Amino acid sequence: MKQFYLKSLLLLLFTTIGIIAFAYEDVTIAGIKYRLYSDTSEKTAEVRWSNYSGAIAIPSSVDYNDITYSVTNISDQAFSECSALTSIIIPHSVTSIGSWAFRYCSGLTSIIVENGNAHYDARNDCNAIIETSSNTLIAGCQNTIIPNSVTRIGSYAFWGCSGLTSITIPNSVTSIGYSAFSDCI
Repeated sequence: MKQFYLKSLLLLLFTTIGIIAFAYEDVTIAGIKYRLYSDTSEKTAEVRWSNYSGAIAIPSSVDYNDITYSVTNISDQAFSECSALTSIIIPHSVTSIGSWAFRYCSGLTSIIVENGNAHYDARNDCNAIIETSSNTLIAGCQNTIIPNSVTRIGSYAFWGCSGLTSITIPNSVTSIGYSAFSDCI
């Protein structure tokens, strides 16, 4: 009887570990570092940190080893401290942007979110990333124009944007998050 319980416990343990384990691979495709997840029927990709510079246009999908992965996430600190990053285009496929993704991007002058993104936008060509559901500006750059529809500036939204020279905050903004303008010289 003890053997039966021990075998059952081991089977349960290994089954649980198998469910928790994720199959992923870190790769660089066309200069962008991704973590590719292939543990489910939906193959997804997450943009990872690297020392990016210049203009970056994140594609909505990438192909690797004859498999197409949908680019759905930008990881925590993905572009952090990329002071030579000048512009970025976020595709319609991105559903999640991690914390501090654009911290210390002091050279960032252009942010575009593709039309059709259900989670983020750059309404009125504001040059920022706005979380659509909460009307929260989560990342801005040197020359962001905050639209009247934004109600909140998120924590660390302009963190380390040393090139920021002027900003107008509309009356619609009722809350400014912690350290939203930290290290903006």
